[in-house]
Amino acid sequence: MLSPQDRLKEINTLFLRKAFLVNFRTVEQYLSEHFDIPTYSERSFSRDVSALKELLKERYPSIEEEMGELIRFSRSTLGFYYVRQDISAFPSFSEKELNQIASIIDLNQHLFTDGAGQGIVNKLRAITLENNLATYHKINTWPSIQLIKDGERAGSDNIKPILEAIAAKDCLHFSYQSLSKSARHKFYLGIPLMIKEYNNGWYTGWYVLIQEVKENDRIIKTEINTLRLLALDRMDQLKVVKSTYQLRFAPDFYPPDYFKNMLGILRNNLINPEIKPEIVCVRLDTDNWLLDYLRKYPLHPSQQVKVQDSSHQKIRVTWNMEINIELESFLMRYAHDLTVVSPASLRKRLKQNLEEALKHLEEE
Repeated sequence: MLSPQDRLKEINTLFLRKAFLVNFRTVEQYLSEHFDIPTYSERSFSRDVSALKELLKERYPSIEEEMGELIRFSRSTLGFYYVRQDISAFPSFSEKELNQIASIIDLNQHLFTDGAGQGIVNKLRAITLENNLATYHKINTWPSIQLIKDGERAGSDNIKPILEAIAAKDCLHFSYQSLSKSARHKFYLGIPLMIKEYNNGWYTGWYVLIQEVKENDRIIKTEINTLRLLALDRMDQLKVVKSTYQLRFAPDFYPPDYFKNMLGILRNNLINPEIKPEIVCVRLDTDNWLLDYLRKYPLHPSQQVKVQDSSHQKIRVTWNMEINIELESFLMRYAHDLTVVSPASLRKRLKQNLEEALKHLEEE
């Protein structure tokens, strides 16, 4: 549940979105969809607008003295708006400031190590790009880009056109080549939905989640299990294709859900669209260092830690997620610290992997 202060910050953010029409109905819907707030009254909305007016008055007294109230109502759009685009009820950076900071860092790369400066520049410019998508009247209800790790990334040249295509719901045509030695360039036609940055082992870089389409498609129904994840650094010859298709989303469609039931980014939905999450259970000793680490840094939001027996010597940790190569790699990495209890099929597969690894170690 949002606190009143956090709710004000969310509404302030909505005011800063150029394409978002702020009124009671839109704010009520936004709070309900994103924070499961079942009841938000028109009176509460009026109080929140008044509170934001007071905060703006405190931050910009000279502007209010010159222009009057800093939040006004437009009868033509039936929505509230900030009288200037460079004001905010809470501390924030304007697009101009973000670009200035990015440019300063870019000119001083010698002050950073390991590409950290370029990583900061990329993030600042990605934020600015998202804020600049004002020509599109209806913004997405999910984040267009998720950035995690600092540093330079291959494929960064594709960020801007893909972000713009995400906002406009345009179709992209591009060639793609996987990492396999025998792989050939394959051409794709698809609608990009979000960019995901990921760093875990070798799967490091930027990825785009797309809905593939066919040239003759007119109505495109998008579902989580029909999406495809592709690496930006393997995309080439990228261009926007104007088409007359109708894009239809299911009521509960939310692209980040593609990743919610798994560890990492790799899932087998294209091989098996009906794949479901399973309860994965492991057992650890109470004095095992890994247990403390898992408690502080849960492997997955579904994680639960329970005492197994009355002696309190064994602890069971469970996750509800899809079993993929990244989860198996994690369990193999810490096989000497934990025991996989279930499911049986996972135990069998891990045992076979360990036996195969032992054979390699025994070879001279």
